[in-house]
Amino acid sequence: MFKFHGKNIFAAIFDMDGTMFDTERLRFQTLKQASQELHGEAFSDAYLMACLGLSAKSAEELAHQEYGESIPYADIRQRADQLELEYVRTNGVPIKLGLVQVLERLRKSGLRMAVATSSRRAIAEEYLINAGVYKFFDVLVCGDEVQQGKPHPEIFLKAAEQLNVEANASLMFEDSANGIRSARHANGITILLKDIKTPNAEMMRNADFYYDDMYAFFDDLDQYVDHLLMPELQTAFPQTINLLSVGIHGFGAIGGGYLAQVFSHWDGYTRPKRIYATTRNPLYQSAVNAFGAYSIRYGEMSYDERIDNIQVIDAGNLEQMQEMYTESTMVAVCLPESALAQEAKTIAQGLMARHVAFEQQELPLTFLIILNKIGAKALFMQLVHRALLDITDAEIANKIMCQHYFCDTVVNRMVSKLSDQNLYRQLKIKHGIFQQQQVDAEDDAQQHWDDATQLTLEQEQQATTYIDHLRRNLQPSHALQNMDLILFHAELNMPLYVENNSPLLRKMRQMILVDDIQDIQRIKNRLWNGVHAMTAWYGSVLGYETIGLAMADERVSLFCQSLLKEVTAGLNSSMPNYHHDLAELAQAFLRSCQNAFKDPCARVARDPLRKLSAQERVLGSLQTNLEYGLPTSALEQGVVLGAMYAVQQLQYSQEDVRLFLQKQFALIEADPKLVQQSFHAIDSVLQNQLAQHDF
Repeated sequence: MFKFHGKNIFAAIFDMDGTMFDTERLRFQTLKQASQELHGEAFSDAYLMACLGLSAKSAEELAHQEYGESIPYADIRQRADQLELEYVRTNGVPIKLGLVQVLERLRKSGLRMAVATSSRRAIAEEYLINAGVYKFFDVLVCGDEVQQGKPHPEIFLKAAEQLNVEANASLMFEDSANGIRSARHANGITILLKDIKTPNAEMMRNADFYYDDMYAFFDDLDQYVDHLLMPELQTAFPQTINLLSVGIHGFGAIGGGYLAQVFSHWDGYTRPKRIYATTRNPLYQSAVNAFGAYSIRYGEMSYDERIDNIQVIDAGNLEQMQEMYTESTMVAVCLPESALAQEAKTIAQGLMARHVAFEQQELPLTFLIILNKIGAKALFMQLVHRALLDITDAEIANKIMCQHYFCDTVVNRMVSKLSDQNLYRQLKIKHGIFQQQQVDAEDDAQQHWDDATQLTLEQEQQATTYIDHLRRNLQPSHALQNMDLILFHAELNMPLYVENNSPLLRKMRQMILVDDIQDIQRIKNRLWNGVHAMTAWYGSVLGYETIGLAMADERVSLFCQSLLKEVTAGLNSSMPNYHHDLAELAQAFLRSCQNAFKDPCARVARDPLRKLSAQERVLGSLQTNLEYGLPTSALEQGVVLGAMYAVQQLQYSQEDVRLFLQKQFALIEADPKLVQQSFHAIDSVLQNQLAQHDF
């Protein structure tokens, strides 16, 4: 039960043709063809319009009035049924957009559900099963099971009786004059949905609520059903598939190991029918498409989460990319900043293809910009607009940019992607199980597995053989279907912070909508990204491969905690409204680091000079603490470690790194005297350590 516009609702009863399914047009076509074949004259549109909502008996009586007593109406109807079934069995039932979302909302709100259709049971059941919605309904009452067809209320009253609810506590959905009259006479709460026939005055009087389409009703209904809270890790994805497609432009760690989960949870009621994901890695593409799914591993919980309904496409294939941008409702752009300028050209091509594909009103596309950078949206929009201007004129480019929703985001999770070598090993093991062969333990024990990304030519050829063999022979009942193809390791944090800039985001279960996303970006950039990088630099110079292993060293753990204390103090002073959030985020980050045994230090530590730029994640925190007179010793040590990493690991010259830091400190907006003192302290320690090679 739930309240809808102040009324207590216990059940929902749906007409079928024209209400749930867009079959009235198809029915017109098949009846015309059948009457032409068997009577020599096609039924007129006027006659067919008059039949909308009538039972077969009433429609036959009307046919006799219009075409004479000799018309073989029963044969015509039987032939039309045959033609319609042939079409449906070949092409599927044309369901109304938004239907599945509506049915799922009503069912999960605790309602009992029924179908009350003038169609015969044999046809009604086939249509409902074919459309994949039969599972939503407790009761099916058909035209061949009542004495009096619509507009008599018998069919709705019988459905309510079988559901054991009062008719006046039931939503009754109709599209025709006779149907809405039947629902009104049954004393139901009448919902009129527009189909072929524009409602007349009588229809509107019989309707308690009128909607142009199912989506319009869905938008209204959505205000009265519960917004599901943030899911727990092991919460199952919705089983019901809606009609939407979404895209992940960049099937990397965050795209595949996080956004795929966000999209799979969707609003908690339904999930998209397809997730496109783009990659330039042919091994990942072929492996995921062969298995039809992959998994994200949460080591802390010993839990593998399976992602399906995913289609991995080639990021270098323009046709496939254009299809993703044309078909999707939402696209998450999960790209490194260094790749964005080049990928903006592909995005522009995709948007242009979408613009051309929609002949009339172009449906807005919602972009989630996952760039891990303050001001990401402005940079993204600038690059995409520039790329559009290269392929079209300014008017169209501006129109396209104004048409869509662009939303900045903040990701609150650590994810690492497994290497090609790791995936190759999985494929080899699974293929061995498939062949029911024993693994030669002695041989494997002697073999050293390199975790480098690139495969040898022999391994590439062998991996292709494994995938092809599995794809051709793997059956749903096979044991391998229960074995996960692990592609990502992830930590437990769940929320995705998203700028509240698209109506599509309101009900997304794993998103937290915020009006000022830059505040969250600044917190994430400094409290997580900055501390993460400095911890990785320390772990790397001490020789640790992963963050989790480094955090087991008391020196690294204490350093990380000191950094969190200093950065949190600065953020509390500059952003006092986020005091509670900062404490929780700091503790969540510390737990993540302590369990990040699959998170390579080298991945987190990369590109140290960019991360040491003025106003960036490290010097931004240093500047804030200098402004408020707060401690900076741990942050200064972090700067030294970043510089040491650049020299020792990346072969930068000592002088170049020192000059770079000098220029960045000159850009810090704080008391010049304090800035100089901080730089000299860092420079002195840096020179000593470079001279001693003591890290």
